[in-house]
Amino acid sequence: MICIPIVGPTQYKSLEDIAAAEPLADILELRLDLITDYDLEALLAASKKPFIVTNRTKREGGQFSGSEEERIETLKHAMNAGAEYVDIETSTPKELLKPFLESDRKSKVILSYHNFTDTPEVIDHLYELMCGMPADILKIVTYARDITNNIVLFNLLHRSKKDGKKLIALCMGEKGEISRILSPLLGGFLTFGSLETGKETAPGQITGTSLKNIYRVCDQRDSFKIFGVIGNPVYKSMGYIIHNRAFKEVKSTNIYIPFLVDNLEKFFKEFSSYFEGLSVTMPFKEDIMVLMDDVEETAKRIGSVNTVVRDENGWKGYNTDYTGALEALEKHVDLKGKKVLIIGAGGTAKAIGYGVYEKGAKITVTYNKNKEKGLQLARELKAKVVNIKNAGEEEIDVLINCSPVGMSPNQGETPISSRYLRNGMVVFDSVYNPLETRLIREAKEVGCVTISGIELFVNQAVAQLDLWTGQKVSTNLMRDVVVKGLKDSI
Repeated sequence: MICIPIVGPTQYKSLEDIAAAEPLADILELRLDLITDYDLEALLAASKKPFIVTNRTKREGGQFSGSEEERIETLKHAMNAGAEYVDIETSTPKELLKPFLESDRKSKVILSYHNFTDTPEVIDHLYELMCGMPADILKIVTYARDITNNIVLFNLLHRSKKDGKKLIALCMGEKGEISRILSPLLGGFLTFGSLETGKETAPGQITGTSLKNIYRVCDQRDSFKIFGVIGNPVYKSMGYIIHNRAFKEVKSTNIYIPFLVDNLEKFFKEFSSYFEGLSVTMPFKEDIMVLMDDVEETAKRIGSVNTVVRDENGWKGYNTDYTGALEALEKHVDLKGKKVLIIGAGGTAKAIGYGVYEKGAKITVTYNKNKEKGLQLARELKAKVVNIKNAGEEEIDVLINCSPVGMSPNQGETPISSRYLRNGMVVFDSVYNPLETRLIREAKEVGCVTISGIELFVNQAVAQLDLWTGQKVSTNLMRDVVVKGLKDSI
């Protein structure tokens, strides 16, 4: 279930937001501490959806500044007014909490614990103590300092199912976002989603629209497999939109989520039992190879993996950047004998460079700060190497940007001056967010043949889906999904 918090700040605005949340929410939460001059009865009457009434103190991340006795009276008022649920914190003084929990009541009580700094090791002991209290639903919310902190909450959900306890278990923060998606799928009582960006009630809370329409957390799933993208950062990736839409298109219950990873080896060790396949983005395309049980021959020669698949022998690495880029390029140019300038020397440059080399192109590789990395790639591709500052002096038939320069939010940047672009040159930018980079825009203006990074992204994503599931999806459909997603994000 998805709970949409109503955050005011006024009675009028709260009534507006209740109406707007109606199509998204299974449950609504009234954050009374954030609403001024509220009429509780009118708010509860504004929807047929059940309500949770919450009144948080500043100590618990809220704004209520009255006494504890006044706060308890507000919750009792909510129960008498017909609220289906009220939320009370474990930090409430014992002399007030015990009588409240043991009182005769029609409303169900959510007993909640929040930790805004970390995920403590004693969480299991805390859960056991909370289980001994007469509450209807337990809620444990901690802060994720590392993505592996989510595992602690997932284990609690597994335990609560065995115990027959209703539990809301979530991690806050950017590294806790995955818990907001997976928790209801793993047996959590509900998850929270904001009505819109800017109306979050906790760090890392994502929109109810994304939870319902992209991740489909409310869909009936007898079973499902988890896929995702690992990288740092991952918020720029549109993979979660394109792959979840693909799963919906092929009527699959599978789900695809972004994993923000700091320590690759630690993540793989802790999470490997959860996922079935991964997309790999910067900076892990090369580092992940040592964690594979096997690497497909082309990916091995390239020295870069962007796709991970679980098979009967363990984990196998593939590279679909290679095939995706060639498919996009060869629609516009015969690469044999062409002079190709590659900007960048990372995993994407390796993959595309390998494909271009195989097709017989004459390659020049650039370097910026890391000369050794550029020299290494040049050796592998039997290519010339130049400083990016001198790249425009080269004779170029095809220019391929494999660097992140120009990627959102730095849309004003370009990897090479427009004065080096000429009519008839083929310009391929691997960056797909924004929809049209400055490089592509300036290349069009001088009459270049341009290839957007969307073509690479879509081609490699379709190939990934095939590797993971054996199912194929229309590239045209996936392209439309990405374009729409990018336009919606502007």
